[in-house]
Amino acid sequence: MLKPHQIKTTLSIVIATLIAVSLPTFAQATKEVAGINLEQLENSGYRIDWINQPTTRGLHLPTLTETAFFTVDNADFVSKYDIDSGKWLWSTPVGNQTYKIKGISEMPNLKRTYVLSEGGVFVIESSTGNYPSNVDTKTSNNSQFFPLVSIANTGAVSFNDLMIYGSTNGNTVWFNPEIGFTASNYEVGSSVDITPTFVHGIRSKDGLLRKAIVSASTNGTVVAIDAVDVRQIWTIKLLDSVEAPVAFGTNSKIVDKEELPRTSVFIAGTDHYLRAVDLHSGRPRWKVLTESPLENSPFVVGDTVFQRIPAIGLASYKAFPNSFNGTQNWVASEVTGVPITTTKAGKLVCWDENVRQIQIVDTRKGGIVSTLPLPQAKSVIANSPSQGSLFLLNDSDIILRLDARR
Repeated sequence: MLKPHQIKTTLSIVIATLIAVSLPTFAQATKEVAGINLEQLENSGYRIDWINQPTTRGLHLPTLTETAFFTVDNADFVSKYDIDSGKWLWSTPVGNQTYKIKGISEMPNLKRTYVLSEGGVFVIESSTGNYPSNVDTKTSNNSQFFPLVSIANTGAVSFNDLMIYGSTNGNTVWFNPEIGFTASNYEVGSSVDITPTFVHGIRSKDGLLRKAIVSASTNGTVVAIDAVDVRQIWTIKLLDSVEAPVAFGTNSKIVDKEELPRTSVFIAGTDHYLRAVDLHSGRPRWKVLTESPLENSPFVVGDTVFQRIPAIGLASYKAFPNSFNGTQNWVASEVTGVPITTTKAGKLVCWDENVRQIQIVDTRKGGIVSTLPLPQAKSVIANSPSQGSLFLLNDSDIILRLDARR
């Protein structure tokens, strides 16, 4: 017999199927679908791949993994959808609104989905959405909830089947969800409000990789920590806090007679500076002073880094210049969005959540190629920083996937 929440969510399958079947016919009879103008959508180079209309309300925290799309509703039900078809897979209540949910992590090797909340981690079977069987209480892997020693203040980044998150006490925490205990932690400074970033780069001629977690605290301390050994690689102290995750990139060719490609970490600070530091040493590569506090992450495409500057526009810089003062390519005042991915032609896809529109931007000069208004979209995310599909969540809690037309 189906449980009440299973009956409710099963209805979403029927609705989604009806929408999917009728979408081509419906699209022919109207110029708009789910608040999207189809002509403008076509001009932007995208098409609707699928639509799902869940029966639940207040969807938020959209999360993408390699195979799935997750949401959380107002009743703290976590729902999973197939990324390719949009088919609803399962819904499970977590937290009972006791703890604020911070993130969702799917671990294929463990066959588990872990929901990180402020006070603990909820454990769900990835294939069924059920809680693990608790018949054998001696097996920690069957536990349904793991309390946290350090309160989670951010979402988690996954590495080697560990969940790494920032805490209110200033620690970056390596949590092992298979056994339900903290594996390691590293004190960064004051409270860590920004999800840590996993970065990597070649460190030797034989191809050995440096794997690190870069974490920032509210007092402006930024630390690179070896992801395996959990030891400090470098630390820097900024003039003010960092409010967005860092980015990283490796140059496409060896410069200045260096023997290895250069990997830099790009840091946008509220102290108005965009900085590039060497991944392996933390040595400054370059920095530029901008007109406004920086609130969004840098976005790296090849040998170029893009940065949104509030009230100014989108700026383009050489990621690996031969100048400590940096080299700016252009500033586009008309571009108000934040880059989230690229098109197949290599143009930037920028999402402006304030005016709810996507701007397709030429990377060479910063010109706007096309604009796609999305007046009903409350969030837009991409499944890849390069040539990614777009996943929309709108005010009516409709989920859409947009794919490139060409």
